[in-house]
Amino acid sequence: MINQCLRRRFQESVTHVEDVETNIVIFRIDHPVHTWQTFVEAAQAHGLRIAELGHGRIRAVTHSDIETADIDKALSIVRELLQFQAV
Repeated sequence: MINQCLRRRFQESVTHVEDVETNIVIFRIDHPVHTWQTFVEAAQAHGLRIAELGHGRIRAVTHSDIETADIDKALSIVRELLQFQAV
């Protein structure tokens, strides 16, 4: 259930969210400034631990101690980073 909620919220913020039936959300970004590398680095600098899974796919994982507020904070970071701005 939390993965469906997270996936739905990620789909509002990023493109190319893969359909996975676990607590993992895999997605890609299509951004005029960020590559997947700079996006992952910037997210990590903001305290969001995500990783590249191969071929530009980015992985986010929820854990049992993750709450809705944590997801909202993560998505706030994603949205902020995906706003068009020069790096």
